[in-house]
Amino acid sequence: MLDVDRSQGTKDTYQRELRVLVLPFFENFTIREVTVGRIELFLRQQRAQSYPRAKHSRTLLGMILAFAVRREIIPRNLMKETSRMKKPPHTPKALTTEQIAAIRLAAREWRTEDGRMGPRSDGQVRDIIEVMLGTATRIGEALALRQCDVDMDADPPRVNISGTIVVHNGAGVHRQEHPKTHESNRVIGVPQFAADVIRQRLALLDPEDTEHLLFYSRVDTPLAPYNVRRTFRGILRNAGLEGMEITPHSFRRTGATLLANELGMQAAADMLGHTSTSTTKAHYAEPDRRVKPEPAEVLQRLAPPQ
Repeated sequence: MLDVDRSQGTKDTYQRELRVLVLPFFENFTIREVTVGRIELFLRQQRAQSYPRAKHSRTLLGMILAFAVRREIIPRNLMKETSRMKKPPHTPKALTTEQIAAIRLAAREWRTEDGRMGPRSDGQVRDIIEVMLGTATRIGEALALRQCDVDMDADPPRVNISGTIVVHNGAGVHRQEHPKTHESNRVIGVPQFAADVIRQRLALLDPEDTEHLLFYSRVDTPLAPYNVRRTFRGILRNAGLEGMEITPHSFRRTGATLLANELGMQAAADMLGHTSTSTTKAHYAEPDRRVKPEPAEVLQRLAPPQ
């Protein structure tokens, strides 16, 4: 945890996953008792639950063993001698227009019923959905937008992605002054529907308080991403979309897919803040399966003479 090149959020995640994934299996072994056979058994058990779980477990245990090698506690990193895990095929999935419509309707109606007990919805998650759809941002990036980060007078209106909301052990929820990666710093144009929502949020703020977040809790603190995700799961349940592996990140994939299909993969990568199109293509843009007429027109040149 002394690695200065990793963010505090990454270190917190490693600590949590070490406690949950690795220690339950290895806590009764010394580092010299960690053998290839035990690692193989451990990874098979993790892989039986899911590939991501096994991948994270392999990474964490490999880092621990590498540290032990550097401290000359063990002679070599046994992780390098274990079987490689084959990644299962994965195709990014965008939301359909019907799913987006159902989510929007459920978000508008969330906690607005007559006679409902408890606090009524303040509409923030509904607005967050629109902003994420219109900007293809990560949830932390959308929640980190401040009054000074938006320019509604530009043509088109634009937002500056310059931070993210993080949750650190012992420090709570706060705005980090940079997004996930250096390349994630970007200024993007937003469509009119998202700009309209941002203008509504701006109308609620003191124009002089330029650092104020667009989205905030009832006590004027940053919204926690996990609370937004919890509300979003409830909205999905009301929309009849529960259990379909839809998360707030699905809006980012949906935007990436539309941009890639209409403007090309590079345009999608630029919007998402990726250094290359390979990440966009592999994890965000659903393949365009529309049949295009141009290849058939070109291949027609191979037709036999009349």
